[in-house]
Amino acid sequence: MIRKIVVLSLLLAGCAAQKPSKTQGIAGEVRWVEGNLMPAINDTTYAQRAKGTPISKEIYIYKATKMKDTHQGVFFQNISSPLARRVQTDEQGKFKVDLPPGKYSLFVKEKEGLFASTFDGDGYINPVQVEVGEYAQITILVNYKAFY
Repeated sequence: MIRKIVVLSLLLAGCAAQKPSKTQGIAGEVRWVEGNLMPAINDTTYAQRAKGTPISKEIYIYKATKMKDTHQGVFFQNISSPLARRVQTDEQGKFKVDLPPGKYSLFVKEKEGLFASTFDGDGYINPVQVEVGEYAQITILVNYKAFY
């Protein structure tokens, strides 16, 4: 009887090892940037200022969204793409969220609406591609109070 239990345990362990659980999604951080970011000769603080400081924010993750799928000023509103997830960063601006493979658009929640500052050549807003078994890495700069 003990021998059967040991053999069964080994078989079950082998099955679990052959079918690893794959997860994927997006991991990254949100950083606040403001003020004059024009580089100047002998400016020793430019790199640090341009990098920004970590900030805790809520992130809205939509299925890939183009400019035509929303109303946009400085802040986005009325996004017609499906909302996939919402996630809160920690105090250091870091987050990690599991998502199915696909293309997503990330927005940061502000009082005035949702903010995003990057676009790709196809018109997608702050796009991130999630591949099977991988976490896409992203740094989101909240820079609407910065000037370059």
